[in-house]
Amino acid sequence: MLKDKKILLGVCGSVSFYKAYELVSNLKKLGADVKVMLSDGALKFCNPLSFEAITNHPVLCTGNEDWQKKISHIEYAKVDLILIAPASVNTINSLASGVCSSIFMQTLIASNAPMIIAPAANNKMLEHFSTVKNLDFLKKNGVKVVEPVTKMLACKDIGKGGLADISNILYEVKKAFFNQIFKGKKVIITGGATTEKIDDVRAITNHSSGKMSKALSDAFFFLGADVMLISSVKYENLPYKSCEFKNTDELLSLCKAECKDSDLLVMCVAVSDYICKQNYDFKLKKSELGKEWSLELKQNIDVLSSLKDFKCKKIGFKLEYDKNSAYNNAKNMLIDKNLDAVCLNIIEKENSFGSEKNKINFITKEKDTLLEIDTKENIAIKIANLASEL
Repeated sequence: MLKDKKILLGVCGSVSFYKAYELVSNLKKLGADVKVMLSDGALKFCNPLSFEAITNHPVLCTGNEDWQKKISHIEYAKVDLILIAPASVNTINSLASGVCSSIFMQTLIASNAPMIIAPAANNKMLEHFSTVKNLDFLKKNGVKVVEPVTKMLACKDIGKGGLADISNILYEVKKAFFNQIFKGKKVIITGGATTEKIDDVRAITNHSSGKMSKALSDAFFFLGADVMLISSVKYENLPYKSCEFKNTDELLSLCKAECKDSDLLVMCVAVSDYICKQNYDFKLKKSELGKEWSLELKQNIDVLSSLKDFKCKKIGFKLEYDKNSAYNNAKNMLIDKNLDAVCLNIIEKENSFGSEKNKINFITKEKDTLLEIDTKENIAIKIANLASEL
């Protein structure tokens, strides 16, 4: 996702400096070309050689500038993105004031690249009026701040000063390289499988993993949307809002509440076609049921049809096994449920349940767009871009 993107990671003096190694590793796995510069405070915690070993680039820091070898604040400022993590209070306040008291600060001021900072410091230092004012000033001037987390800090104080989770920092880095075509738009994505109760220990469900809906939520977030993921799968440390459901009734209730002010609904959830005609508030005993047991079922409610009156754009997902009837079924779904698009997903070996890849035919009333087999992350970005044209 970050292939050949040039990223400068600035590491400040903080006890969380060691997490910068994990950041470098993850950025490189995503294809980025990473250089590192260390503040004078960071030099008290670590040796430049450790970062040089994992980046394959010289580290820029006090005492290491070499203009002949292009190790300078001017050369290192020529990047696609600057990430400061962890960012100290001293760096935050110096950056806001334009203070060039070190090679570290000179590099920041010399660059016009987008900038992301992830503060990590004592909460009282971050809550000081000068820091609060300067963080607000930086935000207003386009700097993205990844908010610190509340935890017990190294000084034993409990407060909002811990470095944000690495995954959340990476979300913001990825987002910085996307066109924010959904900025100001609210997008609802549903995913996972419904679980319909039989008795206290048994239920009807399906094999949906929720991976496609998670990839879609990430994609719309990268493109600037205000995302709400409604999923049966629980996720931690997401940069956007999410809520959970178990059964179809809970799913429909959440959808109705969220769709009131949304711009787009992407219904990727796998809803059970049938539910029990009667469910039991106790465990059915095998000894009483006997060797054969007939479970009486009835058709489940149609969630998408129940949301017809909401004015937001709607995209449905159609899962099929039979290639011969799949396309006609998807076209009928498009018309019958008054959708703006249908994502036809024909299950094959390479895109089976729980796989990391998918293949989608994006169908609207005007045209079809075949998205050939690819990772679910890449397919999701392509779907989101097509959705922007609806």
